[in-house]
Amino acid sequence: MVTLTFLASGYSVLHAQGQMPSSTSSEITGIVLDSLTKRPIEMATVSLSANGKVLLSMSSDQSGKFNFQIQDNIVYTISVSFMSYHTYCSKPLTGTRQLVIMLTGNAAALGEVVVKAKTPPLQYKNDKLVYNAGTDISNKTGSATDVLRKVPLLTVGVDGEVKLRGNSNIKVLLNGMPSGMMAKNLKEALKIIPASSIKSIEVITSPSAKYEAEGAAGIINIITKKAVKGTSGSVDLSGGNLEQSANAVLSINREKFDYSFNLNTSRNQLRTVSTLERTSFINGQRSGSLYQQNDATQYDRGTSAGLSLNYRPDNSQKIGAYLSYWRGSWPAKNSSYNRLSDATSLSEYNQRSRQSGLFNYYELALNYQKKMNKKDQELTIKAMIGRSDDRSDYLTNRFNLSGSKNFTEKGPNTGKNWDSDIQADYSHPLSRAGKKLLETGVRFTRASSQTAYEVYNNQSNPGSEQLDRIGSRSDAMDYFRNIYSGYVSLKLEAGKQWTIRPGLRFEGTAINSTFKSNQLSFSATFSNWVPNILIAKKLNDHHEFRFNYTERIRRPFIWDLNPYVNASDPRNLISGNPQLRPEKTRMLELGHAYNANSNLMLNSSIYYQFTNDAIESFTTVNAQGISLTTPSNVASSRRLGCNINAALELNKDWSINGGLELYRVWFKSPVMYVSNNGNFYSVNLNSSYTLSKAVTLQLSADYSNGFVTLQGRNTAYWNYRISVQKEFLNKRASALLSFNNPFQRALLQSSYATAPSFSDNATNTLYSRAFSVAFSWKFGSVKKQIDEQQVRNEEGSAPRRRGKY
Repeated sequence: MVTLTFLASGYSVLHAQGQMPSSTSSEITGIVLDSLTKRPIEMATVSLSANGKVLLSMSSDQSGKFNFQIQDNIVYTISVSFMSYHTYCSKPLTGTRQLVIMLTGNAAALGEVVVKAKTPPLQYKNDKLVYNAGTDISNKTGSATDVLRKVPLLTVGVDGEVKLRGNSNIKVLLNGMPSGMMAKNLKEALKIIPASSIKSIEVITSPSAKYEAEGAAGIINIITKKAVKGTSGSVDLSGGNLEQSANAVLSINREKFDYSFNLNTSRNQLRTVSTLERTSFINGQRSGSLYQQNDATQYDRGTSAGLSLNYRPDNSQKIGAYLSYWRGSWPAKNSSYNRLSDATSLSEYNQRSRQSGLFNYYELALNYQKKMNKKDQELTIKAMIGRSDDRSDYLTNRFNLSGSKNFTEKGPNTGKNWDSDIQADYSHPLSRAGKKLLETGVRFTRASSQTAYEVYNNQSNPGSEQLDRIGSRSDAMDYFRNIYSGYVSLKLEAGKQWTIRPGLRFEGTAINSTFKSNQLSFSATFSNWVPNILIAKKLNDHHEFRFNYTERIRRPFIWDLNPYVNASDPRNLISGNPQLRPEKTRMLELGHAYNANSNLMLNSSIYYQFTNDAIESFTTVNAQGISLTTPSNVASSRRLGCNINAALELNKDWSINGGLELYRVWFKSPVMYVSNNGNFYSVNLNSSYTLSKAVTLQLSADYSNGFVTLQGRNTAYWNYRISVQKEFLNKRASALLSFNNPFQRALLQSSYATAPSFSDNATNTLYSRAFSVAFSWKFGSVKKQIDEQQVRNEEGSAPRRRGKY
């Protein structure tokens, strides 16, 4: 598929060159600003015309910038338009130009407005693949987890685990900032973020040295919606048989101050019926078997609130603060039938268990941005502090087949966590034309925690209500991790078509953990030099090729290190491993981006990843048939894969986008005498059709053939959704009816795992058929301010700047 894409792209290059000679030795670059505030305007429509015909159109980026490659012997004009602003039209232009375009407010349009910009669902910007979630009407219900299912390169498992190119070792940012909540409990944090609050999702597989090296597979950046100038807000409500949510946002945007407040709450549930058949071996001989039937329901409840303030003392400075609070709980209950047998005995019993989890997380983030006199010269300082209080408990009761209770166990686990982060970034142009840019920065991060875990049961007195503390399984752990880092990165533009971005990052890590009683304390220090390089070749306005080499690392999370044993199912134990060490992943990638005049976007790549000392969950079974799953540095992995993503606007009413991911993976663990390999592929497809001016139909689906793991693999998994939206009140309000898997009551997925000590087969039936009804309302007005001088830079010359290069 990718080979065909490259061949097709090659034909398009020749065809395009037949229409436009390749001697494009000049370019028109520019930045779009608000004439009053001098703030960049993102997503403004910029069009390049010649002889009265529009040749190309694009959207300004987050910094308000745009660029076009042109021919020297043609006279061009530039036009820029954006909602609530006068349309800008330049004078005739030839040769290389640097434009500073000031858009002025449109008095006729500056009353109460609804911004309805036409944005493509998929875009490729520099080194990012961007999924514009706001273009998908079905994203008015559900959570961030549901949005990620539709993003190319990403797959979301039945348990909510997010993977990028089959790898769950990812770094998730919120509005470009690290979030302690995301690092602490990604699955639960994603469930709390309402889908309706998300503007776009950025996927970065080859981050520059400026980004933290954490996240072996890459970076996911979740961008939430921002208010337009003035006072505005929105309310989103949704309810259904499995999910309910509410989200409210209020923003006040003035010339020097921005205020924003958001509040959301959500509830969802998922029922899973499963079976497990396991055979145990000792020295290659069968020693016993376990059969389980389990019926479990998990309830997730979450609430979050945020208050932000931005202050701009002048056109060159910005000071911001953001205070957020997150609260979540995920109680679960399950009942099971168990049959355990060995050569001499048979045991049968029923079991009922209840698990509870609760966290409260507080975070304060501060940032300062200073733009200097030179173009792209900028200083940014960011700081964050966070604290969380956590509790997770389980209670298990075992009954014989006659209904008498004969065993009880409970395990409380409490924790307190503190996070702090401070970083400074500086960029400096090395040439007047901005073709050479130096970026450098430093960062310090500290994470610490205090965890206490205990186990109580009546094993010494079966049937008794008196539970004894089991000292060998109870303890307390104090833990801290310090990370010191610094980086340097260069961006070099050679000629008109080449971009080279080498970078080097250093990260030093110190960890320490002490236990109150049972285990030896440990500490470790390690350092990582993380190089990367990106080479991009832009053939013309349609085609761009890129090559990159990237190294990324994954440090173990606190729950990976916590030796607390979750024994809610006494036959299947789960524990952390305090001896884990970081893993390093290296990746080579060759990619291609194609943008056609016919509203077609294609992005494809071929990549190879390899990791040594990979952190993998490994399961062992003891002589009693009890399994223990714990993360360990026991394996190496290699991936060879490709992907292709496309977006096509068939006409003004119908658009379609989707992606295909395909790779082969090899796992090997000489220590555990286990190896495995296999093929994986996933497909996602989204289509939107406007039935009338106010009614839109949305269809989406995703399918994968099942992940390959170190010890086995899963079978196929799929989802599909149908949504219909009706807009009213002059498109200020909308109602949405959505169905998830409407034609099947449940989804069945199987898995198997093997090791020298066991083999097992499991099936999971997920009751995911759902419907929901959503209502959205936008309100507010844009502040009426008109620039009397109608400032425009008709000649397109760059503003005068102080200082020397």
